[in-house]
Amino acid sequence: MPHMLPLRRWAPAILLPLLTLLAPAVQAQCPVAACVPGSAPAANYPFNMGILNVTLNTINNTTAGVRDGYKDYSCAVGPVPAVATTLTVGVDYVMRVTTNAGAAENVRAWLDLNNDGQFNTSTEEIFASSGTGLQTRTVRIGAGAAVGVPLRLRVAADYSLTTLPGPCTTSQYSQTEDYAVTLQASTAAPVAAFVGDQPLTCSGCVQFTDQSQNAPTSWLWNFGDNTTSTQQNPRHCYTTPGTYTVTLTATNAAGNNLSTRAGYITYNTQVPAPAAATCAAATVNYCCGYGITGFALGSLSNSSADGSVGYQDFTCTKRVSLIEGNSYTVSVQTGNTNAQDTRVWLDLNNDGTFTSNELLLTALNRTTNVFATLTIPGSALKNTPLRLRVISDFAGSIVSPCGSVQFGQAEDYSVTVLPNTQPPIANFTSNYSSTCASTVQFTDQSQNAPTSWLWNFGDNTTSTQQNPTHAYTTSGVYTVTLTASNAFGQNISTKANYIAVAVPCITYCASTSSGTTANIWIANVTVSGSTLPTPFSNSSAAEANGYGDYTTKVMSLRQGSTYNMSVVSGTTFNRTTTAWIDYNRNGVFDNASEILYNTQSGAALSANFTVPNLASVVGFTRMRIITRLNNNAPFACQVNQANAETEDYSVNITPLLSAQEARSLASLSVYPNPTPDGRVHLQLAEGRATDTYALTVENTLGAVVLRSQVRLVPGTAAAVDLSTLPRGLYLLRLQGTDGQPLVRRVLRD
Repeated sequence: MPHMLPLRRWAPAILLPLLTLLAPAVQAQCPVAACVPGSAPAANYPFNMGILNVTLNTINNTTAGVRDGYKDYSCAVGPVPAVATTLTVGVDYVMRVTTNAGAAENVRAWLDLNNDGQFNTSTEEIFASSGTGLQTRTVRIGAGAAVGVPLRLRVAADYSLTTLPGPCTTSQYSQTEDYAVTLQASTAAPVAAFVGDQPLTCSGCVQFTDQSQNAPTSWLWNFGDNTTSTQQNPRHCYTTPGTYTVTLTATNAAGNNLSTRAGYITYNTQVPAPAAATCAAATVNYCCGYGITGFALGSLSNSSADGSVGYQDFTCTKRVSLIEGNSYTVSVQTGNTNAQDTRVWLDLNNDGTFTSNELLLTALNRTTNVFATLTIPGSALKNTPLRLRVISDFAGSIVSPCGSVQFGQAEDYSVTVLPNTQPPIANFTSNYSSTCASTVQFTDQSQNAPTSWLWNFGDNTTSTQQNPTHAYTTSGVYTVTLTASNAFGQNISTKANYIAVAVPCITYCASTSSGTTANIWIANVTVSGSTLPTPFSNSSAAEANGYGDYTTKVMSLRQGSTYNMSVVSGTTFNRTTTAWIDYNRNGVFDNASEILYNTQSGAALSANFTVPNLASVVGFTRMRIITRLNNNAPFACQVNQANAETEDYSVNITPLLSAQEARSLASLSVYPNPTPDGRVHLQLAEGRATDTYALTVENTLGAVVLRSQVRLVPGTAAAVDLSTLPRGLYLLRLQGTDGQPLVRRVLRD
């Protein structure tokens, strides 16, 4: 085709001027140049963060994430057009940014509204979100921005645990992308809308926020109290209590529109408010659903938005009255499955600050909602609203009542503490965990604000501290009593046989199986006998490693007495069951002298055993029970045995009654026995002489806890009041003028 050669020869001369003429047109489609962020280090690529999609109006751009680094899609490159859209001023648009669903990222976006090539972080940020995967916000561009020219939209993301992304900073784990947005003026009249931050106000001050669409250029507010404002977002303080209707007129070149909210604001001065807080504990970097979505305390219950709305002050509308010294259930709903730390403070002296002694609740690393008990201190200022602050943030966060909250949220409520006018309801707990724990920390849990405490530890020692620590020096089983008092009365809480200790602590050999077994385990142990008013019984499931430590459960046996023991297995396999009591307390279960039985059976085993009639067996010791599959060789110290389970219990052996004391039991009736309220009746058998008896009551340690006199007439009941004594087992001794004793055991239940 020879005729084409001249055209080829002249092509460069034709195309070069053409490209020169087109260059300004191409450049005109680009936004003004701005700072250029860098790309994340390649070492952080394996975390797979980054921007995967940006959607805004007609923009819907899917990209590869962090490995793309900084990308500028705002300008056409050769045949590749710019990724751009046109937005109308004053209209709401949904913007969506998608990041990795497996890692939380902070996402920010800025629009260069005045087209000066710089991003003002205060006035030009249009998107702020934190979370995983898809993040969504509503974008509305107000009046005053440059119209008709491409503006640079910058979207930046980075890992939530690093610093927030900035418009000109380089992301460490994620990336930055630029797009083009052209604004066009609205041709429609405004659609007026607004909101106030406190429709029910105790202070009278309300912050109003314009939410009108279609870019109004002027505003006229009427607050319903004969005052007006032309600001876009005014703050107004009402001076007279009442209910007010608020009207906003929004105007632009296309017209105006009116929004009226009748009876919208209520100013109530009859509701006193807590002292203003000296700080607000603002959320600085909301992320990932952290925060508080529900709070309940006493009769107060409130549902709220999470940390995305930041600090919330509910002291005016959410109030509760609580009684000093009482305990209340508090629940904090945290809204997601991320672990959070939650704390609660109460401004006890109403000075507007929160000190360390005003921290009432700490719940750390909770992946579920918090349910706890909160006790109202008696030191709280009475009959005055106090500020209660709840803060929930990510687990491990450094939280103070006045510091910044990172991802979560702070909320404030009003609590009025009422004075207590009731006697205490005594109650207590302790850290007692085993028979080797001879030093025990007791904790008062009494309600109704006791002002004094009297503890009886069951070993003839007492304390008047509120939360005493007590060291037991002698082996035994102890009943603990707390008497809590205040100006309105007193109340007693008794926990019978609450503490069982071995002093010194004896170490016993291990006896385990090769793991929890579904084949053989001990389901129940029951011991009964004439000296046990109520049989001892313990039910259990299969234990981890085939060993159950039940030494905090104590059998009370008597020297020389016979008992029946029943051992029920969790299955009906034929098995061998062996039981020992370490009578000489040397830490060894001896097959010759300390074995109770060694029996093979497929059904529930029932056998009798007799405690030796020896003074040396009296005291506190241990019982071991082992059940094995098809093995009748008694061995108390085998580890990793297959198809077996071991359980240990404590045993307290008391002395045998003398023959004279035993004979006297038939002459005296004591009822009801056990006694639930401590009131018993004594009655002599017919044939005994009427007499006045000296009565002594002894505890299991032999200490006399009550002395009295009682006149007994055969066939007639006489009342004895043991209600002041702690629950437990007691020995009643009566001695008449003939010197003959009458003895009976009584269980104060």
